[in-house]
Amino acid sequence: MLQHYVFLKYQPGTAASHVAEFKQRLLALQATVPGIIHLEIGEDVLHDARSWDLLLIMRFADVDSLRRYQQHPEHLAVMAFNQPCVAAVGSVDFFG
Repeated sequence: MLQHYVFLKYQPGTAASHVAEFKQRLLALQATVPGIIHLEIGEDVLHDARSWDLLLIMRFADVDSLRRYQQHPEHLAVMAFNQPCVAAVGSVDFFG
């Protein structure tokens, strides 16, 4: 199984309502985008200097499933909604 972890850091001053809407839209993809085996979102509570704001934890059967998800129009729409508020993105993908 492919583990897909995404780290998001928002621009300073990003509204909590935007983050909540992004989380809702992303979670809704489970019902509309095939191939998502697991989707979990963690929001940072410590806000330390090295903290990221959100962690997305996802599982896919294989790399091809992840690539199909990444190119799916509904996923692209959610990313377009979020992108103006994002300062940095990181990811780690591994089999486990």
